[in-house]
Amino acid sequence: MATKGGSTSTQVVCNSLDTNKKDLMLVAAIDFGTTFSGYAFQFKHEYQVDPSKVSTNQNWVAGSRQLISLKAPTIILFDEQKKFHSFGYVAEDTYSELAMDDEHHKWYFFKRFKMRLHEKKINRKIEIEDDKGRKMLASEVFGAVIEYLKDHLLDLLKKRGTEVENKDIHWVLTVPAIWTDSAKQFMRESANKAGIDGAQLSIALEPEAASLFCQMIPTDKIKGSEGAKFAVASPGTKYMVIDLGGGTADITVHQRQDDGGLRELHKASGGAWGGTKVDEEFFGMIIRIIGGPVFTKFIDENKADHLDMQRELETKKRSITPKTNGKITIKIPVALLQTFETESGEDVMEAIDGSPYAGKITWKGDKMRIDAQIFKDFFKPCIDKIVEHINNLLKSPEVQGTNIFLMVGGFSESEMIQDAIMTALPRGKVIIPAESGLTVLKGAVIFGHRPIAITSRKSKYTYGINISPPFDPTIHPEDHRVSVGGMDRCRDVFKKYILEGETVRVGEAKSGKHVTLKSNQREMLLKVYACPRQDPLFVDDQDAEYLGKVVVNLPESAERVRVEVKMMFGETELTVEAIEMSQLTKYRAFFDFL
Repeated sequence: MATKGGSTSTQVVCNSLDTNKKDLMLVAAIDFGTTFSGYAFQFKHEYQVDPSKVSTNQNWVAGSRQLISLKAPTIILFDEQKKFHSFGYVAEDTYSELAMDDEHHKWYFFKRFKMRLHEKKINRKIEIEDDKGRKMLASEVFGAVIEYLKDHLLDLLKKRGTEVENKDIHWVLTVPAIWTDSAKQFMRESANKAGIDGAQLSIALEPEAASLFCQMIPTDKIKGSEGAKFAVASPGTKYMVIDLGGGTADITVHQRQDDGGLRELHKASGGAWGGTKVDEEFFGMIIRIIGGPVFTKFIDENKADHLDMQRELETKKRSITPKTNGKITIKIPVALLQTFETESGEDVMEAIDGSPYAGKITWKGDKMRIDAQIFKDFFKPCIDKIVEHINNLLKSPEVQGTNIFLMVGGFSESEMIQDAIMTALPRGKVIIPAESGLTVLKGAVIFGHRPIAITSRKSKYTYGINISPPFDPTIHPEDHRVSVGGMDRCRDVFKKYILEGETVRVGEAKSGKHVTLKSNQREMLLKVYACPRQDPLFVDDQDAEYLGKVVVNLPESAERVRVEVKMMFGETELTVEAIEMSQLTKYRAFFDFL
């Protein structure tokens, strides 16, 4: 949700908003991830022949290293003037070379910054820090990533000889389902900065997109799926989508409907339990051995080595399995060892012997040998959180009986995670698509072709508007009494339209009628609020948040004017429509939330 009082909505007369994205010839999806990002695309005629045949770019080159990925690392480099320079592996390699020549200090290097939008108050002026603590506007950084991926796709299509331009594309941008409305809107505006018109853009929720794609793919592409096809085809089937990425675990529960659509049984939930938590545990071990100040000094003075260390860890994370035993060798830059010995005057093995890792780690030169169990334990904190959350969800009345679990997202490719979830759900059927890291991306393309596949959702918040009913001293607090037109009224009462946890059909309007407070009133201002509770009384309650407004222009009239308000969820976002009843003029707001 947005910062209280910090939003203005875009609102226009309804007729000017009509745009049919289905007429566009190509759907292209951008998956903006915490650790890796990429794109996928599909022509309309290809979808009609074979929906599962979605194209992706798989030519991301990892420089001289042997790290292969189907997406590019979410890393971006700007020069001294904050001008975009490069993205992905190229940005990483360029910055590494600049650091080796000690010429990197005035450049701006960002990585793993998507999580800045998770559970934070967001506005248009929010800044993010690069690896040296220097700041840029978050919208410029996010916008530059989207623009790079957009242009990369357009260049690829051009090289293939297709006559497709930006105006011919229905763009889909993925976001975690657990994100706030303000974070989703921030991504929409970032896409606009990148040259993607809002009328051509849809927002897809990541676990929903993954769910759509998994219903399109053959069984031989799914680990744990037996039988003719993916096992959620029959109406009434409940299944849980466990979307595990670099930053977040994003979990939803769906039920297949008679019409083939999907009903959300429990509102999206999860937390910051992605693959980067494993990195945090590893580097936490390093710090416990050599100390935080030494590690910080190493990072500040050896950027290239630090980047190599992170790439090495990424490779090891992918290879570790529950059956791994003995010791694991991981390359550690010699500069880290040298920094420690210079700063402390101590031998590193003496430091290890004085740490919790005595007898379990050896460190000589550029190689560290770690007991396999210690490395496997790096996964434990996020595994415990994920498993605990799943078990708690299964206790919810609407979720009980769910025994199919669909694991998607890049972190789901880890055998450590797969084994932990299968062990925690011995009677459940755990299904893992091949290349599960691309499932969200490809599913977002399917969503672009058929967004109505999700027929109903559970509302994350209670939504409503502020009203001023006649003051009743038996139920209204004195500090909310105001005089309007000679009548005592209660200010800032929260009129609820949609309740937290309520099942809301996509496109179904919740309506209410309102009357102007004064004669000759020329406009009605409808302020929209959200609250995480079902029972807010006032819009100035501490946890109620202002989202935006709809301004309804009123005709000249000596009488009070009636306005009908409709609040509804579209594909993934809330819209509010107001109809001035005497002339039937419609107004609609797509909120900034910022």
